[in-house]
Amino acid sequence: MPYSIRKVPGKKCYRIKNTANKRVFSKCSSRKNAIKQLRLLRAIQYNKTFKLLPKEQRPGYIRAMKNKRKTMKQRV
Repeated sequence: MPYSIRKVPGKKCYRIKNTANKRVFSKCSSRKNAIKQLRLLRAIQYNKTFKLLPKEQRPGYIRAMKNKRKTMKQRV
């Protein structure tokens, strides 16, 4: 796998780099976001037809919106 994730020295962040051509994709991101980005890069690399779904079609989006509406109604 050509992508690597490394901790930035002296900071609480991580760097994502392509080890083949030394291109940096992320200079300072949280571990959680760095892992997400690494998965996305690998999905694009190994599945050429990979496309992100629109927000409305992503799993969990409708549930999150319903919960958000409920909390908004409770505040009023």
